[in-house]
Amino acid sequence: MTLGVGRDGKPYWTYWKDPKNTETAVQSRAIEMAHLAGARNVRVIASTSKLGFGCILMFLRMDNKLDYTVALAAPTWDAAVNEAKRKAKSLGGRAFKVARGWNDGIRTNQPIIMQKL
Repeated sequence: MTLGVGRDGKPYWTYWKDPKNTETAVQSRAIEMAHLAGARNVRVIASTSKLGFGCILMFLRMDNKLDYTVALAAPTWDAAVNEAKRKAKSLGGRAFKVARGWNDGIRTNQPIIMQKL
């Protein structure tokens, strides 16, 4: 999972998964995809080879600046959101909002429901 600044000045996320490649190769590919899209200041913010639900959570820090945290490879959508909120709270965060969510491996009939937090 990479995070950078898009051409429009908004946050830009990319990711890449390929079980045949090494972790370093996958991270390099995600960074390359962001650069090809014109993103600036791209960095890897999280990485895992495990599959599951993921969530990018936007939150307000104590100094009233926006920050982001991510949860990867959670067994359920709720677990992903709760893990991201726990990380944000440990950084002094408040006023949470889900910026992006996905399920990249665990097949389920239950849809991902995006909701305001």
